[in-house]
Amino acid sequence: MDAEEFRPGEQVWLKGRQVTFVECSLHGSRFGAAVVRRENEAVTRVVPLWKLARNRAESLAREYAIPIT
Repeated sequence: MDAEEFRPGEQVWLKGRQVTFVECSLHGSRFGAAVVRRENEAVTRVVPLWKLARNRAESLAREYAIPIT
């Protein structure tokens, strides 16, 4: 996934659950990192950008995938 594919406030999928994309952070990770928030939570999480998906099935497939470097 590329950071430009997501917009702040957009609903995306992570590990089979919908989350809100907050922003992309490219420092500290050669793959990029995404800042996301689960519904009804005040805290944010930083996750590998490539784990985000557009649908539930794709997000579940990416949960245990290993990126090709």
